[in-house]
Amino acid sequence: MDDFNVETAAEEAITELLPSKSRKVYEKSYEDFITWCKQMKVSDDMSEKVFLAYFNEKSKTKSRILTLEQVDQFLIKAPDDQFLMVKVALIMGVAGACRGNQLLQLSINDVTDLGSSLLVRIKNTKNGIDRTFVVENSSKSCIDFMKLCRQYMALRKTDTNHSRFFVQYKNCRCTTQPIGKNTFGKLPANIAIFLRLPEPSTYTGHCFRRTSASLLADSGASIDILKRHGGWKSSAVAEGYVESSISNKKNIAGQIFGNNNQRNSEQENEINLSNTSITSTSASNLFNSQEECANKLFNFKE
Repeated sequence: MDDFNVETAAEEAITELLPSKSRKVYEKSYEDFITWCKQMKVSDDMSEKVFLAYFNEKSKTKSRILTLEQVDQFLIKAPDDQFLMVKVALIMGVAGACRGNQLLQLSINDVTDLGSSLLVRIKNTKNGIDRTFVVENSSKSCIDFMKLCRQYMALRKTDTNHSRFFVQYKNCRCTTQPIGKNTFGKLPANIAIFLRLPEPSTYTGHCFRRTSASLLADSGASIDILKRHGGWKSSAVAEGYVESSISNKKNIAGQIFGNNNQRNSEQENEINLSNTSITSTSASNLFNSQEECANKLFNFKE
C-alpha cells in the first residue's frame, strides 16, 4: 500500500474501463469543470458543494423548448419569403428529434418523398445509431407540412455542386451555398425572436430535439417509443422527459386524488398498443411506429 498512487490508479481505471470515444467525452467534461472552477475562483478543495454548484449551473444552460402552440404560431405567421428554410428546419427538427448538427449534415439523398409523407434518414448520430423518421400532414392541423417542405425542395438550384439538403434561402430563392454551423445553431433563437419570447439566446441548437421529446412525452408516449424516436440507448434520458411531462404530472395528480381512473385506463391501453407496435422488426411496423410519432408530435393538444 505504501506505493499506491491515487492519480496512477485513476489513470489505469480510465484506460481499462472507458472506450476511447467515452474517454474523450470524460476528458472534455473534466476540462469544462476545471475551467468553470478557475472562472469561479474555486479553491483546490473540491467539496460536495462545489460539484453541486457546478451541476446546478450547468443545468441552467440547457436549451429552452418550444410549445406546440409556439410551433404552430411560427409556421402560420412567419412569412415564407423570409423564413421558408427555417420553417422546414423546424418541421424536420421537431418531427425527428434532431440536433442542429444532424440537420446540418442532412443530404438530399436522405430525404425520400413517398407521396403522402417524407421519409428522412439521420446518419452518424451522436449515439452511433442511424435512424429514420416521417414528416406528414395531419387532419387535426391546418398547417400543410408537406407543402412547405416540397416548396423548399423545389427551389433547389440544378447547378448546386454538393448534396447538402439545407442551403441558403432569401427573397423566395435558394442559393447554392450550404448553411454554416453558426447560422444553423441560431435558428431556434431566430424563431424565439420572431415570437418575441424572453431570452431568445437560451433557445440553442438542441431546442428542436428537446421540443420533440417533450411534445412526444406530453402525448403519453411510452419510454420505449421515446427511446426509439430519439435514438437513445439508455432509458434515463427518456424517463427524464416523461417525468417532466405536464400531462404525466396531471395524471399523477389524478391518481393521488382518485378522480382520473378512466383516463389512466385509456392511456394504459394506448401505451400497451404502442409497445406492441414497436416489438415487431418488420419494416412496415417500424414505418407505422414512425407515423405514430409524427401524429403524436403535432396532434397533441392540452
